Amino acid sequence: MKIIKKILKSFLNFFLLSALVHIGVLIISTIKNGDIKYLNYFRIIGLEEFWPRISNTSLSDFISLSIMVIIVLGFLVISLRKKIERLV
Repeated sequence: MKIIKKILKSFLNFFLLSALVHIGVLIISTIKNGDIKYLNYFRIIGLEEFWPRISNTSLSDFISLSIMVIIVLGFLVISLRKKIERLV
């Protein structure tokens, strides 16, 4: 059972590394081309395949940023909750 956990953890680490490299490439593309649209969350997760114009407006950029902030804050709250529970 321990080997399966190690294999799964290795895959999760692989996906995390790939995501970090992908975000790095997007940041470099944004700087190189001067277009913030590369960092639009809807574009990053591929929703443009289903809704081609979803990332073309300023409202989309605002909603995208809002969703990213909410996700980060959600993970932060989960992380802090676990640390607080350990202290109690």
